[in-house]
This record gives sequence, structure tokens and C-alpha cells, in this order.
Amino acid sequence: MDFLFIFYYTIVRNIKSISMITKRQKQVLDFITDYQERKEYAPSLDEIRKKFKLASVSTAHFHVSKLRDLGYLSKEKNKPRSIEALGRETMVKIPLLGTIAAGQPIEAIEVSDETITVTKNEIGKSGNHYALRVQGNSMIDEGIFDGDIVVIRQQPVADDGQTVVAIINDNEATLKKIYREKDRFRLQPANPSLFPIYTKELEVRGVVVKIIRNFERQIEREKASDHKLQRRVDYSWDFNGAKTKPYTHGLHTYPAMFIPQVARRLLLNYSKKGNTICDIFCGSGTALIESRLLGRNSYGIDLNPLAIFLAKVKTTPINPRLLSKEYIKLLTRVNKIKNTEVEKPHFKNLEFWFKDKVIIELAKIKKAIKEIKDKKIQNFFLVAFSETARKSSNTKRGEFKLVRIKKEDLEKYNPNVLEIFKQKSESNIKAMEEFYQDVDENTWTKIILGDSSKDNSIKENSIDCIVTSPPYGDSRTTVAYGQFSRLSAQWLDIFDNPDDASRVDNELLGGKAVKNLIYSLPSNYLSESLNKIAKKDEKRAKDVLSFYIGLNDCLTRAYKILKPKKYFCIVIGNRLVKQVRIPTDFIIAELAQKIGFTCEDIFVRNIPGKRMPIKTSPTNIAGELEETMTKESIVILRKN
Repeated sequence: MDFLFIFYYTIVRNIKSISMITKRQKQVLDFITDYQERKEYAPSLDEIRKKFKLASVSTAHFHVSKLRDLGYLSKEKNKPRSIEALGRETMVKIPLLGTIAAGQPIEAIEVSDETITVTKNEIGKSGNHYALRVQGNSMIDEGIFDGDIVVIRQQPVADDGQTVVAIINDNEATLKKIYREKDRFRLQPANPSLFPIYTKELEVRGVVVKIIRNFERQIEREKASDHKLQRRVDYSWDFNGAKTKPYTHGLHTYPAMFIPQVARRLLLNYSKKGNTICDIFCGSGTALIESRLLGRNSYGIDLNPLAIFLAKVKTTPINPRLLSKEYIKLLTRVNKIKNTEVEKPHFKNLEFWFKDKVIIELAKIKKAIKEIKDKKIQNFFLVAFSETARKSSNTKRGEFKLVRIKKEDLEKYNPNVLEIFKQKSESNIKAMEEFYQDVDENTWTKIILGDSSKDNSIKENSIDCIVTSPPYGDSRTTVAYGQFSRLSAQWLDIFDNPDDASRVDNELLGGKAVKNLIYSLPSNYLSESLNKIAKKDEKRAKDVLSFYIGLNDCLTRAYKILKPKKYFCIVIGNRLVKQVRIPTDFIIAELAQKIGFTCEDIFVRNIPGKRMPIKTSPTNIAGELEETMTKESIVILRKN
């Protein structure tokens, strides 16, 4: 019966900093709220399913679970249809007393007339509380950033590891984690670049019980050497701990994907519903997916055929019921295919990268998928197949370049190909169900295999906003998109000649060598960097120049297709070459200004978990490695 599947929820109304919800999730939340107010108990999952004509109860459960995880709903177990709305009477005001140092101690708390409002549920029922505005970045690994507000419960003692307001040197206050040692206290920052404070005497003024994020703060500024350009650090763009694979973003791995939260925020800040967006380095489609979810039309351009294939599938909504039905038929066909009925693919080093048993199993799955008549559904399962080929290959895990598993490990390696495919397919169907429910059906996406520096049939002055994340350097020595894609592309028959897959990296930015360093681009920062690199390695300097020549051509073409007064948002990293840090963000700003853009802003974010190498090979010689980026810049340009 229906009541056996009921979850019960409490509507949570508070001012916590919580993630944005989708249009569908907002509709579900409103329905639950209205239903509760009318009937004084919660609707069942089946009632939610019927209200929104969802494919299944599991879809309703997904939306409700999402709302619960984001803090909009809370579940009460074993209390049938019990629900409690937290109204105004649960909100309390607490004093905002002033500023607290998350860094070097400053003079202790000043008194202020300001207050903030929180719910009793957030801070607990007992104790006295006050709030302080954070100054400094010593607690960033605890999620406390410059400009945030912390709520403190007054108490004179604290346990080791708790974050406290500590008074030292008579009247200096600081925010740190407290630890007791033999004959002293250690006030430990949550920032690996800072040192702890040791003291024999201190006074604890309270313990942090809540953090209120300030997403609009202006953080410290890092200035360029000539002070003409500057970048600001803004940790609100880190999205540390956020789930980066919602919707169809996680259908297939791809190197150096910029996270959807960044793309979404840029789209919301610099475009509006109904606009036409373009990502000139679209990769596997992050900005394009977000555009469709936010009601924007979009173009995507990329030179990598696998990226184009993935982006098309990720941005194409398919009814999950059809996928589930076809999936059952697909598995039945796979199990009926005999080993003798399949033909192995023909591409270079096939047996080097795949065990013979794996080749047979992959060929059976591919044969079964190719029998699907609906091309969109066929491509959907080919994406899962592509990921299966990668995961069952002899390549070392976690690598973005083709590196074979060590011989001793390879002997024990025995992947279950069909099980990998099943797990990925089922996960992808769930992801598509989410996307299918929330995508704006009135939008379109056009994805182009092409060079962003060339005319790709996009009309001049037709794009409302460009959001993109270019490669950080040439593919041969940074992120090898071609190598990452090769095995998948060969299995998917993306190329007429499978061995052409190895040539992708030569077509990407920086893939074409320059003969000398005489070619001049209008960027002082680039000239300075090239001179420093050339003194150590002239060939590497030429590689770097080749990349920026290509990038400048792409910026020039972007200017032509963008409407006047509209924005061009670029997420980029400042790479290290021969121990020379190249300020690509400043270089882009200089090049763009010569083209006709105005640089409106440059801000910096940490890279919590981007799929990138920790170290790169600058010469493709074994053992020669350089550290890659842990931060990236977001350059905001506006067409004059």
C-alpha cells in the first residue's frame, strides 16, 4: 500500500547558506509546503509522483532526498505523517559584536549595534550566543573564509580540536583550533601555509557553532608587477565539497572539466534566460548542460571528436522509461551473443592495452548496442560503453595520459567487463532521469566539431555570453586530451581510420610548432615569460608561444561573434614552465584589450578536485616533472 513508502518531512525555513535548487525541486518544495499547510501532514512519495507526473516513485524520492540534503526538508523516522513547520517564533536575533581575526591576532572584540537572525534549531536550545565577522584566511580548510560570519556559543572551556575565539596577550582575539600540549596551548590555523600560535596563557570566549557564508565579499588583492592589472582571491568560487557530477555531468569522465557550479554562477551573473551562450572550448559539455537547465540556448565548439560525442549525449534529454526498457533488452542480447559471433576491432596496439578476454567482452557489448535502432538511445549506451572500455583497459588508474599498468599488477588484473558496463549504465540512466525532469525543453544546443579560431558558421554579433575554460597549455606537455580520448575513440569508431585518434593532440592549441621566437604578440607579461623560459630551454619557449598564438586567434574570433557590451568569461590556470609561472590570466587580459575587450575583473579560486595531473611532463621525458596548478583564475571581459 501507498503508506508503506511514505517519508515524512519537516519544512526547514532558515537563512543558512545552502545550494541553489532546480526549478523542479522548487516546485516539489512548494507542493509539500502547501500540502502541509492545508492538511497538517506531509504528502506521500506517490502523491508527489502523481502531482508532477513523474516516471516513478524513485524520481519523487530523488527530489525529496535532494531537498533534504540541501537543508530545505528534514525527515522524521517512525512518525507517520508527522510534520512541523518552523515558523517565525523559532527565529532568534543574536548580536554581531564586531570582527575576529582568522590570521594574526587583532585587538579584541569591539561592540556593535548590529544583529543577525538565525533559527534556534541551528544553534541549539541552550547557551548564550553572539556573532563575529571573520577577517583573514587562516581557517579556510575548515570552510571559514574572509568575510564570513561565525556564530559563537559563549563558554570558557573547549575540547581539543574545536574552533574557538581565543584571547591572548591580554586583549588580542583570534579564531583558531585549540590543542593542549605539555605546558602550553597550540592555536592551530586550518591553512597549510600558516604556522600555529603557541601560548602558555589564553582565555576561551566561546566555540564556533555555525558559519554563515558571505558570497559577495571582496577578498585580498594580488597585484601584478606593474600594478596595471590585478586579481582578487575569492574563496566563494571554490565550492569545496560540492557535488560536481549532478545531472548528466558525470556520464563520462573527461580531463580538466570545470565544475558545473562555476559555469552556473557565471551564466547567472552574466546572462539571462532566453540568451544564446557559446562555449568555444566546450569539452564534454559542462557549460552547455547548465545552459539548458537555466533556460539558455547554446553553441559548443571543440576540436576533439570524443568531446563532441560526449557533449551531444549529455545535452540530449531522453525519456528514462525508454532507456530502462532498452537496457533490459540490451543485456538480454549481450548474454545471447557467443564469443565466435563477434569480430575484434582493428587498431594499433589493441592487445597491448586490452587483455584478450576483455576485448571479446567489449566486442559483445558493442555489437548489442549497435542493434539499437534509436540513434539517441544507441549513443547514450555507447557513452557507458566508452567508460567501460577505459575502466577495463590496461591503463593505470588516475592517469590522464596512456600509461600501462605495471607488469606484476597486470597479471592479477581481471576486470569484470559486463559488471562495469551495467553499473555505469544504471548510474547514467538515473542521471538522465534527473536531467530529463529539469531541462528546459524550449532550449536548444548546437555542438560543432571545429577550430574556435575559425569561422564555424556562428553569425557575428549573435552571442549574448561566452563561458569557457580553455586548455591551460599545449596537450603534449599538460593535459593530453587526445591521449585521454584515444582508446574510447577507437572503440567507438569515431574516426574512419582508428589510428587517426593519436593525432588529436597535434590539432589542439599549441599543437603546431613555431620556427622562432620573433613572432610578437601584444602582451608584456608573455614577452617577459618567454624570455625567462628561453634562457633555460628555447624549444619549450617556442611551444609556449605556439599555444598563445592559437589562443589569441580564438580570442579574436570570439570578439566577432559576441554582441557589443556582452561578457566573455574565461576560466584559466597559470601554468609553470621551466619553473617560470606564466600569468595566463594577465596575458589574456592584455591580448583581449588590444582586440577590443575591457577587462572587468579577474578573481582566483582554489581547485578542490579537478581531474588534472598533480605534476606534468614538460618535455615528455620520463622523470622530468613540474607542478601544475592548484588555483585558477576567472577572467571577465566585456566587448566594447
